Amino acid sequence: MADDFRTQKEPLLARESLFRKKLDALRRTGSMPAMQPPMDSQPRMREIERSTYLENVQSTIQQSDPRELERVALLDGLTELYNHSTITRILRDEVKRAKRYKMNMSLLMLSVDGFSEINGRFGALASDSVLKGVANFMMGMIRDVDIPARYDAETFLVICPNTDQTGIGVLSERIRSRLPANRVSDVGQNWNVTVSVGMGSYPIAGTKDEDLIQTVQAALMQAQNMGGNRCMMANK
Repeated sequence: MADDFRTQKEPLLARESLFRKKLDALRRTGSMPAMQPPMDSQPRMREIERSTYLENVQSTIQQSDPRELERVALLDGLTELYNHSTITRILRDEVKRAKRYKMNMSLLMLSVDGFSEINGRFGALASDSVLKGVANFMMGMIRDVDIPARYDAETFLVICPNTDQTGIGVLSERIRSRLPANRVSDVGQNWNVTVSVGMGSYPIAGTKDEDLIQTVQAALMQAQNMGGNRCMMANK
């Protein structure tokens, strides 16, 4: 577990580790199968009766391992972090909880610098491998109570409960400064990458989940526009 970067002296509530325990348990069940596009190239496939199709789908679901269905629903298939819809729901609840109990809560949003160029020059296999490597590195840097996700195609989001501006600043800088020294992938070439980080804290950067996301995204874009490999703090 990474060093504790919080400035608060209050003990973490037990509930704050539940999401990470869930994530770790889902990751331990094994890699999720790659999602394949539906094979619908033959005309006769379009002629399948709707009732038969629904029966087949229902039968497949019933025969599937419930744990695997849960993994597919909650996790991103590449990085095996929480996916966008899952982290959005968690963030909404965490903001409500921070407001109710008058607790600090922070976010960091991270993007690999030059990711589009990596994808364009070396292809999806290399760019996916870089994302997977960055996700694994990030998991080793954050605390057991922090909640990581792949927010969109090339952006990661981490919810940090009971963490103020000082604490999220320490974590963000630690990730930014240490990542370039670590090889995150050897697909296409030996990849050492830098990242841009946007960060913000409740309630300074926003008192609603959508406001926090918007201001942290703006901070991330500012870091990218200034050349990348830097952290920017969000404000209202």
